[in-house]
Amino acid sequence: MIKHLFASVTLLVVFSVPFVLAPQPLSSAKETLVRFCDRDAQGDQLSPGGRKKLSALFASLGSAGRDQLTVVRDFVVSDPVPDKDKANFYVEYIELGRVDLRNKRFYPTPAIRVRATFDVVRTSGDTEPPDWRITGQMPQPHLTANAAVRYVNELRAKAKDAESQRDLDKLLADLKRLR
Repeated sequence: MIKHLFASVTLLVVFSVPFVLAPQPLSSAKETLVRFCDRDAQGDQLSPGGRKKLSALFASLGSAGRDQLTVVRDFVVSDPVPDKDKANFYVEYIELGRVDLRNKRFYPTPAIRVRATFDVVRTSGDTEPPDWRITGQMPQPHLTANAAVRYVNELRAKAKDAESQRDLDKLLADLKRLR
């Protein structure tokens, strides 16, 4: 009886291992995009170390300017639409407003859903599981309200003149209302 049970468990493990170890290319592509969106929402684009880590998720270098930040409440990554060695996704954000860093002002928007499209490609090579990268340039930062407050606090601490400090204080007050 124990021999039969052991043999059954062994067969189950032996036959299920290839399915567990088999690459999940589209889920890995989605995981790459989710990782980017999560780290972006936490403000990683705004520090040199975080930006370097995020750039590793992209197929090529380049990025949108960082003079504007989009403040978001949440994001959702769609299921992939496969296309050979590429997967198409959209990311839906709840946009709360934009921060103009040049003028140190917050421009609220009605809490609306905004959609951005992304393509994620399998990089060349035969790595298993496949290595996926986001195409195009890194978009402008999409931050949670908490991450935006942290970043503006950093800017406020570095501000040298009274006018900049006053403008950043007002910006902080506007952002804190979003929490």
